[in-house]
Amino acid sequence: MGFDQISVPLDLRLADGLTRLAAVARQLDWQAAASAGLSPTQVDILRFVTNRPEGARLTATAAHVGVRKATASDAVATLENKRLLRKYADASDARAVILKATSTGHEIAQSWPRSFAPVVAGLSRTEQEVLFGLVIKMIKQLQQRQLIAPQRTCVSCRHFRENVAPATDTPHFCALVGAPMGDRHLRVDCAEYESAA
Repeated sequence: MGFDQISVPLDLRLADGLTRLAAVARQLDWQAAASAGLSPTQVDILRFVTNRPEGARLTATAAHVGVRKATASDAVATLENKRLLRKYADASDARAVILKATSTGHEIAQSWPRSFAPVVAGLSRTEQEVLFGLVIKMIKQLQQRQLIAPQRTCVSCRHFRENVAPATDTPHFCALVGAPMGDRHLRVDCAEYESAA
């Protein structure tokens, strides 16, 4: 009997491996957050809002971080008390508020360690590029299946032209900046993003 017959299916082993990597990353998040007096959810919210200079609504923030609105609201209250975020009235909807990071909030978010950095550090540059391409593909598929909040990724942006120069190092094109790009140049969260939908 060969290993194909006695092994757990590959997709399940891969899912188990990714779960273990995510657990390591979250543990690193908790360690860093505890030393700063924040929770990982608060840091996730702070990063999300910081990457949106125009501000972000609470509902979009909660969806992006993957928590309920009430949980996000509690985290935002803590961040506001620590003077890392501020709430502003939304000019387009009197019932809504816009969250914006303070200068201290920006500093903390930008200096915060990336929890997956130690996980991918052992990979070569080529391996990181391959993995990054797969991550972008997974995010796109999750978004299409509505299993993840809308992401500001190149592959779903109206400026992105996929595979216009096949068999080159830079097969894609960004119409916003007017430049060719490779998979390694794709962004997970682009400030200039405009939905193609």
